[in-house]
Amino acid sequence: MTYTEMVSSEGIIRNQQKTLSMMEFGPDEKPIAIQLFGANPEVMRQAAQIAVEKYGPDVIDINFGCPVKKVVNKNGGAAVLKDMDLTRDIIEATVEGAAGIPVTIKMRTGWDDANPVYIQAGQIAQKAGAGAITLHARSRAGAFSGRADWSAIKNLKDSVDIAVIGNGDINTPEDARRMFDETGCDAVMIGRAAMKNPLIFKHINHYLNTGEKLPEPTTKDKIELALEHARLMAEYYGEERGIKMMRRYLGWYVTGFHNATILRPKLFQVNTLANIEAIFREHLLR
Repeated sequence: MTYTEMVSSEGIIRNQQKTLSMMEFGPDEKPIAIQLFGANPEVMRQAAQIAVEKYGPDVIDINFGCPVKKVVNKNGGAAVLKDMDLTRDIIEATVEGAAGIPVTIKMRTGWDDANPVYIQAGQIAQKAGAGAITLHARSRAGAFSGRADWSAIKNLKDSVDIAVIGNGDINTPEDARRMFDETGCDAVMIGRAAMKNPLIFKHINHYLNTGEKLPEPTTKDKIELALEHARLMAEYYGEERGIKMMRRYLGWYVTGFHNATILRPKLFQVNTLANIEAIFREHLLR
């Protein structure tokens, strides 16, 4: 299952075309969740209704986890967790707007480590009609540093009856297996690890189903995958925009490459598919 990137509820109800385009997906991308953020319950209700009626996702997800300043400064993302009444109102309104489509939430343990609210928020979410909760086992203050506290996922799972999805520090198939075993969660969510290795989903599924590990992708495998990704971006967005958007992903793809610190700045300057192909061809010949 995949999720769209986080979409502004305010942008949706104002009919901002760039915002609306973020909710587009193809039939091969289902099942899919459209993830919304915002701090106004009525706006979230309307946005959920528009998302469901116009795009037909399988799930509407609410982001209560984003730690980015431009989001939390508008009281969105993880900032909502500072107000449990607002958390409840947003979930109830979104459930109403989604009109029967399952609503899930993604959250952190709390605004900071001193004030964990994930148990309370989880129980509120369940009562408000959410169908599942994804917990990134860090606080907003923790950002992406340190180790995720997987015990929080177990605590949440023990405290609610709806599905719990574990998130945080799953980088290998063994990590996924360990999270299931240690927390009892119903599913796992992969975030940053997929940026440098989109094959991680295939590898995790194979490992969970067979107990065997697939061979790690070679440098050549990763380059071929990166080029396919770049071609798809150029096809969907047009080459100029698509390749500029692709730059950040190329930086992730070369994690672990020999001379990655030299390679990465070059990739951040590419403007065409031919540029990318030439840089990778040169790298392989070294």
